[in-house]
Amino acid sequence: MSIENKLRWLKTDNLSQIAKRFAEFCKEDIKQYEGVEDFNVDVYQDAVKLVINKLDKKQ
Repeated sequence: MSIENKLRWLKTDNLSQIAKRFAEFCKEDIKQYEGVEDFNVDVYQDAVKLVINKLDKKQ
């Protein structure tokens, strides 16, 4: 599976505006790491989940 498909789970429909913008950035950003030897996609995904969770807190 290509690296850009790793964030297919990230749906933006129900996110706050700022969380949605960050998610869309990450979906594009991850593409640049294809073939980078020391890139850990699992760590990247965990970080995305953490930040999305923080940004999407409804007040």
